[in-house]
Amino acid sequence: MFLKYAHIAVQHHKKGLTMSISEAQRFDMQVGLRKQLGDDVANSLMEHLPPSGWSDVARTRDIEFINNRIGMLEKRFNIAISVGIACGLALVALQVQIMLSISHL
Repeated sequence: MFLKYAHIAVQHHKKGLTMSISEAQRFDMQVGLRKQLGDDVANSLMEHLPPSGWSDVARTRDIEFINNRIGMLEKRFNIAISVGIACGLALVALQVQIMLSISHL
């Protein structure tokens, strides 16, 4: 069933199709849905749509990509902390060695 009030612009991009809809178009769609399906069903359907469009909704692969990036950053951060601690301990050991050498003079 097609609604004559629903005007959705479909744009082609390298990543695929994106759909954008203005608030006026969204309102027109809700009016058309109310006429065809009734107020309760139309309102329920509209409540399940994202408020700003599907292009702002994260997909599973987007979340997985971000999780992988965070995991890589966490590993790099842990390595940096480990190296920092090792260098600090080496400096402390060097200072102790120098103090012991000076005390034997």
